[in-house]
Amino acid sequence: MRKSNKKPVEIKPGAYEDAILGFRNHWYPALFSADVRETEVKTLKILGEDVLLKRVDGQVYAVRDECLHRGFKFSTKPECFTKNTITCWFHGFTYNIKNGDLVAIPSDPDSKLIGNRKLHSYPIQETKGMLFIFIGDMSPPPPLLDDVQFGFLDEDNHVAPFHSEEVHSNWRIAADSASEFNHTFIHKEDELVKYWKQPLPFAEKPKSDNPYEGFILHEGPGPKGFTDAFSDVIPVFEFKIECDGETNTLRSAFNPQTDPGSMPLQDVEGILTLPCTLRIGPWGAEPESGITGSYMHYEWYVPIDETHHRYIIAWGKKVSSEGEALKAEHDIRTRWSYLEYEGFNKSDILANEGSQAAYDEPGYAYGEKENLSRIDAYVLTWRRMAANGGET
Repeated sequence: MRKSNKKPVEIKPGAYEDAILGFRNHWYPALFSADVRETEVKTLKILGEDVLLKRVDGQVYAVRDECLHRGFKFSTKPECFTKNTITCWFHGFTYNIKNGDLVAIPSDPDSKLIGNRKLHSYPIQETKGMLFIFIGDMSPPPPLLDDVQFGFLDEDNHVAPFHSEEVHSNWRIAADSASEFNHTFIHKEDELVKYWKQPLPFAEKPKSDNPYEGFILHEGPGPKGFTDAFSDVIPVFEFKIECDGETNTLRSAFNPQTDPGSMPLQDVEGILTLPCTLRIGPWGAEPESGITGSYMHYEWYVPIDETHHRYIIAWGKKVSSEGEALKAEHDIRTRWSYLEYEGFNKSDILANEGSQAAYDEPGYAYGEKENLSRIDAYVLTWRRMAANGGET
């Protein structure tokens, strides 16, 4: 971990431009644990691939949702005649769900294909109430620790996943703006800010002439990405707009000079890491209300196809007992899950979906028609690191 003092350079993120379906050979959150019950079949598209999941004796397995015979999707009409198999409804080709092996063909029981063909099988890890799937061809896959947020897997970190939604925008639009300083403009009237009495600026100016200065780089081992600390910018809580003799002044809902609020913004930092993960916080401490400690917000932008991604949200809190874990779980699910999504993150979804049409235009994205300014060092740093596999 170190600070970057590099001068701005021309960035041509070719690999990022090509990553319309995300980066392979990484772990991605697929579903919540509660989404897949015993013997239940679930399907989803991830990085453009159709995947079928099934829980057998408590463990979840995943295979390609496509029969090897003639390409029929099992999920069109799934059939399971034993708990360990999935059978193609079209011609009865039957596969072991645990490893993808073709084990039976009713019309040709002596076929040489049996035992010699197999569906692609996906590694699955279940932890913190979430199912993570490895998309790629590395064997064995890298550790899950490399592809989740810092501290996420800590034993004393109680995680409550609470939201998953399909968003009509490419995943990169969301990642480009994840905790980027100046997208706080869209949150200036959000209910969560008012509830928290959080002095949130609607704009942040770089402190120096080098907008790349101040980012903390994380190049592994472990998650690869960078930290953008809000202490490294100049917050803007009031701004005058003038045009054709008309004047208006924008003001934040809470100004720290007049409204101390719940937490100084300088205590908050966002860490964006590969393949598509954000950790931002700490949030939620309210000493006056008897709520101590603080929460970490986690989110993911999981590629589905060229124009959609799955937006997943979870919160975590450090706990020292089962009682504290239960209290945190109750607090998140009865209060923060609603306030966080309805009162804040829905604005992010609106921003991302509102940008998709432009990014659909040939030649628009990634430097050809975008009009980036010096405030976009965050975006360019992320694109460069992502294109280089986490290296600068």
